Amino acid sequence: MKYLRKIQSNFGIGILLFITVATLAGCVTIKLAGDYDEQIDKGITALQRDTEAFLVRLESVPGTKLDEYEKTKAFYGEAKVAISSLRIRADATERNSLTVRMLDSLQKNLNRFESDHASKEGISKRELHLYRGGFNSQFTAILTYELAKKRGEKPDEAKASAVATPFPHSTGDGK
Repeated sequence: MKYLRKIQSNFGIGILLFITVATLAGCVTIKLAGDYDEQIDKGITALQRDTEAFLVRLESVPGTKLDEYEKTKAFYGEAKVAISSLRIRADATERNSLTVRMLDSLQKNLNRFESDHASKEGISKRELHLYRGGFNSQFTAILTYELAKKRGEKPDEAKASAVATPFPHSTGDGK
């Protein structure tokens, strides 16, 4: 009989403990992503604007090839510094590895664009829309993710990696 009371007592304590833990677990919020960072939001927006202005300048030069690389070298240096500072900021924030990876990818694509621009063959104006689309997809992904964090949404990697809305481009005049 004593043994049965002890089991019932332990069972009651076990149920009480389970209810307490379950109640507390329901009150805990688990964050899978870092907090919204206004500096990253503004920094990416400014970099997108600067990149678009650079691409528009390249398109406005007469001829079928882009302006000489040497004349445009400063943009690449400024863009690399901007991405690097945003990456350091993102890396300093907990649970922000997706933003860091997206910034690393943006840096790789900027390096590829610079390398293609500096190459002997250069980049034709007809190819420029491909680079623009790639950059805009990346800017859109980073901003989408930051704004989702601002709203408190969970990251949607499918949306973050979706292709940006394409820009119309000219195809008939060789530019």
